[in-house]
Amino acid sequence: MPNRGGLPLRLSLFWRTFALICLLVAVSLGAWYQLYRVFERDPQTARVAWEIASIVNLTRAGLVSAAGDRRNALLVDLASNEGVRVYPVEPHDLVEPWPDRQIGQLVEAKLKDLLGPSTQVAGRVNGEKALWISFDIQGDAYWLIADPQRLERQLGGNWLQISAASVLLALVGAILISRLVNRPLADLAGSIERLSRGERPPRLRESGPTEISGLNRRFNQLAGDLHAMEADRAVVLAGVSHDIRTPLTRLRLEIELSKLDEASKESMVEEIERIDSIVRQFIEYARPPEFAIEIVGVDNMVGQLIRSYSRERADGLLQLEVRLEAGLRWQGNSIILQRILVNLLDNAMKYGRSRDDGIARIELSGRRRARTIELVVRDRGPGVPEEALERLARPFARLDPERGSVGGSGLGLAVVSRLARRAGGGLTLENAAAGGLVARVILQDQGSHELRSASGTGRRTAAGMRDRDVRERDVGSAT
Repeated sequence: MPNRGGLPLRLSLFWRTFALICLLVAVSLGAWYQLYRVFERDPQTARVAWEIASIVNLTRAGLVSAAGDRRNALLVDLASNEGVRVYPVEPHDLVEPWPDRQIGQLVEAKLKDLLGPSTQVAGRVNGEKALWISFDIQGDAYWLIADPQRLERQLGGNWLQISAASVLLALVGAILISRLVNRPLADLAGSIERLSRGERPPRLRESGPTEISGLNRRFNQLAGDLHAMEADRAVVLAGVSHDIRTPLTRLRLEIELSKLDEASKESMVEEIERIDSIVRQFIEYARPPEFAIEIVGVDNMVGQLIRSYSRERADGLLQLEVRLEAGLRWQGNSIILQRILVNLLDNAMKYGRSRDDGIARIELSGRRRARTIELVVRDRGPGVPEEALERLARPFARLDPERGSVGGSGLGLAVVSRLARRAGGGLTLENAAAGGLVARVILQDQGSHELRSASGTGRRTAAGMRDRDVRERDVGSAT
């Protein structure tokens, strides 16, 4: 079954299990009904016909043996106590068969064997609904009128209601069974999603069926190993940042104190800053995610970032236009949002300069969409080829021939894409109709401030504090 996009519509495991159980219930009810028809209906029909014939014979015998003045009293007694009435058959009677023709014909055939070939079973005579059975008394034809429930109860006339109730109970049971079967896999899918965002999911239950318990046990081991690797990586990153940047700082100090000419000093300082920027981007890309959740004022953060580009704006190299929705807030981690905005603006600064005057004209806009916020950064540069948009956010993707020969590590947009995925969103890139590149970031609200992950709190070890110090120096260098 195709969907709107032309792709086949695939049912979830829950609905597949539910549909299979419903199919099993339907087949079971159909088989039960067929078995009932084959093995139960004929014996029940014979028993009901025998009971009706007994009532007719007793009524006929009583009427024949009763004297004329006692016959009316007997008819009244039968009507009041047994719900049985007797009327003569009239030539103009409008006779309608029993509603269930098949059951009516079976009972009628049995009664003809017991009472005579002229016996007739009807469900309505002259518009009156009842169980009508014709019989003879000394050559005269009469109707015996009885409660129709005598026949309906005996032959299961309410089997439709019973079947409907059974189907309803079976559907409720199918939902519960499907939920029970699907719940472990749904929990596993949710944990995998959290793991893909860089969070540490809670441990899955290792009880239950052997297949599910074995799968959950292996996943818990995998999540623990990844958490240990991230902790080791945080320590390594802090050490690498310290071991590389400390010599760079000494080199820069020695260059400043040297007797080289100003042009040589500026060239060497630019190379050191370039190395420092590449190291910073490597650390940002590989750094473990932040878990502290808070209400972040996007407008305040953007205002602080704009002030960090005051020198470029004063030199006429940057024209920045900001259009944010009033009071725009995001429920997430402020460091993640800061990294995203810094990398987007830096990327637009490097590659979005006009070819005519070399000025970077950047537009930054933001708005709320349900439980997400949308941030859009657009430059007025040359843009990129359409076929290169898909790989532009991959690590180490560099499109210098298309967007200038500015150096870089090729990790700026990859960092943005990875952080956006950790925040439950994503990054999309497209060329603007009037020229330039449009980077669109969607960030999902990350839950209440009280629901901070225990694993995130646990990561603030000594190594985590050292990594935070590195990050603060990175932000300072960006300003």
